Amino acid sequence: MNEHEIVDRLRGFAREGYSVTRMFNELKLLLGNDEAHVIEILQYFRSAFCLTLKEAKPIAALSRTGYREVSDEHLLEQLVMPAITKHRNEWDKQEVE
Repeated sequence: MNEHEIVDRLRGFAREGYSVTRMFNELKLLLGNDEAHVIEILQYFRSAFCLTLKEAKPIAALSRTGYREVSDEHLLEQLVMPAITKHRNEWDKQEVE
């Protein structure tokens, strides 16, 4: 699966109402790597949802375990989902182009 397909899948997950943690876990599956590097994960979230580094940073902060498991799903949702929603018009438009 190439980068464009992965970004499209993440956007589809968001449209279907997936939580940030579920999208995070699905991304790890798409990458085929339970120990995916945090920079790669952040880049996909940033690309998919037009997030700034500051907006995506909680993903790194709350997934510092050895296998990149989210330590506080509720907090991650509170910190990242508003930014994903805020940028919805931007990432919806990118998909159409």
